[in-house]
Amino acid sequence: MKWLFPIIVCVIFSCQDDIVEQNPYLNNLPPFEFEINLGLPLYDNLRFAGGTITLGQLGLKGVHLYNLDGSQILAWEASCPNQRPSDCSNTIVNGIEAVCNCDNSIYSLVTGQPLSEGVEYGLVNYGISRTGNLVIVNN
Repeated sequence: MKWLFPIIVCVIFSCQDDIVEQNPYLNNLPPFEFEINLGLPLYDNLRFAGGTITLGQLGLKGVHLYNLDGSQILAWEASCPNQRPSDCSNTIVNGIEAVCNCDNSIYSLVTGQPLSEGVEYGLVNYGISRTGNLVIVNN
């Protein structure tokens, strides 16, 4: 048993916390929970792979919803993640990408990662839960 104590001590002190750098531009997003019924005609575009819709009433500048594969829906904040909120700091969906109005930086709606060089932060992801045609988006 004496040999076990040094091993436990080494394991405890060798573990490091992963440092996650929070986006300083989008750190106070308003809380929300929104329910979507995919059976309604308003949301038809989200029923199929590659379909998108933007809900302007959610989040800071809206929420982009993207149907990844026919069953999995992703939700992204529509604010430009590398800009302070302003009149031009929203993104517009262009296919499977979101483009920032301020600096034309491009982000993937599949991964949220920036596709433009020199861009530090990716899109902010929101939570999704789905049961059949009922989708709940929240943060």
